[in-house]
Order: sequence, then structure tokens, then C-alpha cells
Amino acid sequence: MKKTPLHDKHLALNAKMGEYAGFDMPIQYAGIKEEVLAVREKVGIFDVSHMGEIRVTGTSADAFLNWVLSRDISGKKTELVSYAILLYEEGGAVDDLLAYRFQESGDYWLVVNAANKDKDFAYLNDILPVFYEKHPEAVKDVKIVDESEFYAQIAVQGPKSPEIMKALLEEFGEAPEFIEKVLAMKGYRMQRKPNFKGELSMIISRTGYTGEDGFEIYLPAAEAGRFWDALIKLGAEPAGLGARDTLRLEAGMPLYGHEMSQELNPLDAGVGFAVKTDRPFIAAGNLVQHHKLIPLISEGRAIPREGYPVFADGKEVGHISSGTFSPTLGKGIAYALVDPAFPDEVEEFMVEVHRKEQPFRKTTAPFVRRDR
Repeated sequence: MKKTPLHDKHLALNAKMGEYAGFDMPIQYAGIKEEVLAVREKVGIFDVSHMGEIRVTGTSADAFLNWVLSRDISGKKTELVSYAILLYEEGGAVDDLLAYRFQESGDYWLVVNAANKDKDFAYLNDILPVFYEKHPEAVKDVKIVDESEFYAQIAVQGPKSPEIMKALLEEFGEAPEFIEKVLAMKGYRMQRKPNFKGELSMIISRTGYTGEDGFEIYLPAAEAGRFWDALIKLGAEPAGLGARDTLRLEAGMPLYGHEMSQELNPLDAGVGFAVKTDRPFIAAGNLVQHHKLIPLISEGRAIPREGYPVFADGKEVGHISSGTFSPTLGKGIAYALVDPAFPDEVEEFMVEVHRKEQPFRKTTAPFVRRDR
């Protein structure tokens, strides 16, 4: 299995390790419940260095990415980060990702899911000649480079993350002007320090995947250890992938392979806000909703899991795409995938949990709100 630059740090902290996307990753430290509550109440840190970073540059990079993604990402300020879906021509999702725009044009960073990185990289290279064929006016200079091995990523999440970030950047001697810009960022913004170490940058963004305030620090791989140690010294609690998945579901965020896939398009996943169809793009005319997501919460403490059948009025109407026990709410929560024509007024459901039907009711997402 592959290892992140922080692998030895996890072993030293006696983390429970497990395989994910080909990496030996920390699943939990103190426990999923404790780690979720640490993020909700204070601040937690995650090693997400297994995520992929793909650089796309060139005169035609803007046009290429606008064609292959679910929305235009050019024409925006360079500090903005765009959430978008990489699409197949048929409308299915290759992956969902974050697009970082480094310059006014022609220089992008795509942060992609770890399990999809190699597939995404191959797809972008394979579809580029198709783009050139359909756009003969395009300058054929687009370069696609996998930069994942050069970078580590640490996510700092929780209501106390701004004060932790301030102390961290001060400790490492960052200029007050840079620190002020980092702390002033709104959601889906970023600050970049080019040539932080040699040709490598440091990028700090504020996108999050937990529903809490937070930052992502992208660092040259060799720098990750000292930043990780400093964050723990400042009071951040290490958290594993178990807590991260629970937090993202509490926040109502989709996960590729569950709510989104080659068969489940962005409309099925409830992220239609990231799809702009009034323009020419690879899946134009092929994006049709085939499923609908319904957020469910248990009436008791039943824990739903992926694939469990869902019933309404005695009939099977769908299945669970993601489900878990929410430490924040003390109840089971889940997304159910049903037919898009399923009536919205139905509120009561049953989910088959360990061969026994358990009562659930329709709720709203996100399941846990920051202003709770």
C-alpha cells in the first residue's frame, strides 16, 4: 500500500490504520465519536494527502476545462475555488473536484478524490484529443500533469480553526499581511504562496468537507510533518477518515461512489447548483435526473448502511446510498435514492436494518447545521 508523508506520525499516535484508495490511512485515533465532537466543538485535523492534485495549463486550458466540467470555471477571480463535476459525454460523473485558478487564464489545479485520481488523469488525457477535434480553433498546447506526489494536504476543521491557523502561521514566520488575507477569506477562496519551497507552492483554502469552518493547507510533502506536529501542539485533535465520512454526511455532502458515479449524475446527487447547462459542454443535452435523494433520520437509534432497502407504504421505493450514526444528533442518518417522480409529501419511511424494518422520517439536509 502507498503511504502519505504523514504515515509515521499516525503510527506514532497509535492510530487504527486501514486501506483506502490504495493508501494505508488512519481510520480513527481516540474514536469516531470523540473525533467528530472535537471538530464540532473545537478543532480537528485530517491527513488528506491521499487526495490528487492535477495541474492543467496552456492557452486552451480554460476552454478545455469549461467544456469537460459541469460549469464554467474561467472568468473568475484567481482567489476563488470552484466546485465542479468532471463529466462523461453521457452525463455521468467521472469525479467531483475543486478547481483552483492560479492565474487569470491558462493555469489550473484540480483537487480530485483519491480513489479516482488515476482514472481522472487518464480520462483528461484521453478526452483532450476529442476536445481538439470538436474545437479546431483551439491552440493545441494543453498540458496535464499529475502533481500529487509533490504535495501533502492537512485539513484544519472546527469553530476554533481560525485562531489555530493564526497561531500556526505566526509560529512559522509568515508575514502579517499574508495571515490577515488567510483569516479574511470567505468560503471557497484561497491564498497561494508560489515558490514556497523551490518551485512548489503553499496553498491555503477555505472549502471544508465537514460543515464547520475550516482551512486546507497544501504543502510540499517534506514540510507536512512539522506543520502536523505544530498543529497538535497548538491544540488540534487528530481525526481519521471514519470521522471525516461521518462529518461529511452530517453536513449533507455527497461522496463519489455513493451519491455520485458514472451511473449517478450531478442532478441525481443533488448538486444541480454546480451544473450550468446554458452553454456548450461535453454532456450538453444528456443531463437528465434519474434519481432523487431524500435525507432520512431515524426515529430511534437504528444505524442505516449503504444498500439497505427503503420502504414507504409497504412498498420498496429505493435504497440507502450513505448512512451512519450521527454522534452530534444521537440518531441514525442517511440519504435514500428513490425515483425522481416519488412524491415529495411522503414523510414516513421504513429502512430494513439487519432484516428488521426500522422507522425513519424525512428531514432536511444538511443534517447538522453550523448555527445549531
